[in-house]
Amino acid sequence: MSFIKMDKIEKSFEGLPVLKEVSLNMEKGEVVAIIGPSGSGKSTFLRCLGQLEIIDRGTIEVNGTVMAKTVGEGAAEYADKKTLHNLLLQMGMVFQQFNLFPHMTVWDNILIAPQMVKNMKAADIAPIAENLLKKVGLWEKRNVYPAKLSGGQKQRVAIARALAMNPSIMLFDEPTSALDPELTGEVLRTIKQLAEERMTMIIVTHEMAFAREVADRIIFMADGIIQEEGTPEEVFGNPKNERTKAFLESML
Repeated sequence: MSFIKMDKIEKSFEGLPVLKEVSLNMEKGEVVAIIGPSGSGKSTFLRCLGQLEIIDRGTIEVNGTVMAKTVGEGAAEYADKKTLHNLLLQMGMVFQQFNLFPHMTVWDNILIAPQMVKNMKAADIAPIAENLLKKVGLWEKRNVYPAKLSGGQKQRVAIARALAMNPSIMLFDEPTSALDPELTGEVLRTIKQLAEERMTMIIVTHEMAFAREVADRIIFMADGIIQEEGTPEEVFGNPKNERTKAFLESML
């Protein structure tokens, strides 16, 4: 049984189809990178898994639990609130914008979600937070406010904050697109470390070299459908689809 199953996902905005029966099956510990031109549906597909967008039709299952499912000819029906909440707790999400709380130090930004959502005590979270900040190389910045951090540092704090919830799945939506090129590497190194630890991850990215190095599987999306998927060697080394070839030639 797949750890993540998204089957024939359909999503439209104001009557315009953005996802057209897009499917993805993933195993635990797998890293999938989704690439493609702007407007191809990549981020929308990711947001559907993270419950940030409501699907029109299709099925989403995580670790055997149904999040949403189409019944008959109607729209997709979602599970009850408790089930959805429990599924959401399994996912950590990191976006283009860092979304840190500006009035809180780095340390408090890490502690807040486990305290508010899981009712954990600060003393219990502290060793986890310390470990995570050391992992992303920012332990010495623990008492600093976000305004004093570089973009790369903010994004690494955002990653640590997501990991503090102990998720089973990490979702990254263009995590380096808001960063200057020289700051991109430090964020990508952090994500690469997670990949080496076999964290289940879906990464929407425009960093082709990074996707090739880190992902177990590459998905190329355009026009709201998956045009091609395969190993990095297959997709980057010998693309079959003309749209894939044209896109990679423009990017590489």
